Amino acid sequence: MCAQPTEPRTSPRLPRRLRRLLARFRRSENGATAIQFGIVATPFLAVLFAIFEMTMMLWTNQILEEALSQASRSLLTGQATAMYRGSASANTTAFRNAVCANASNFVDCTKLSVDVRNYANFASAQTGTASSSPVSGGAMNTSGFGYQSPQPGQIIVVRAALEYSLYFTTWSNALANIGTGKRALVASTTFRAEPFTPTP
Repeated sequence: MCAQPTEPRTSPRLPRRLRRLLARFRRSENGATAIQFGIVATPFLAVLFAIFEMTMMLWTNQILEEALSQASRSLLTGQATAMYRGSASANTTAFRNAVCANASNFVDCTKLSVDVRNYANFASAQTGTASSSPVSGGAMNTSGFGYQSPQPGQIIVVRAALEYSLYFTTWSNALANIGTGKRALVASTTFRAEPFTPTP
C-alpha cells in the first residue's frame, strides 16, 4: 500500500522587516523604568494621600482639643456664670464662639457643635456621656447638645463635635464615619468645678 502524497503546509509568515522590528522590541529595555513606576504609582500615591489626610485630620483634632480646653477654663473657675447669662441657646452659641476664637481656620465653626453638662459625680458623668454620644449608626447627631450653667464643685463634661470633610481620601471609606467623605471629630474635657461663688 503506497503512501498518499501530502501537500506542503503553508503558514503565514511575517514580513522580514516586521520580524526584525518585533525582535528589536523584545530586546529593548527603553522605558522599563516608566512602566515599572506606572505599576507602583497608584498604590504609592494612595498611601501618600492617606498620610496627608491623616496628618491634617489629627492636626485639626488637636487644635479643637486645645481650643476647647482654653474656652473651658471659664467654666472651671466660675467666670462663665458672669459671661454667659442668656438663654440656653444663646449661651451655647456664645460658648461655641469662644471655642472658635481659640481655634485656627482649620476648624469650620459653621459645622461645630458644643455641649456643656453638669453631673453630681464621675459615675453619672460617664453614664450620661456614653448615652449621648454624638456619633451613632454612621451619622452625627448633636440635637441633644446644649449648655448647662456650671455649678460649684460639680463634675462638668464639655464636648465639641466637628463635621470634618475629607479631601484626599474621598475614594475610600477607611477614615469616614458619618457618610462618604466626612468624619466626626470629637473633643472633650472633664473636670470638677472650683468651689466658686455663683454670680447672682
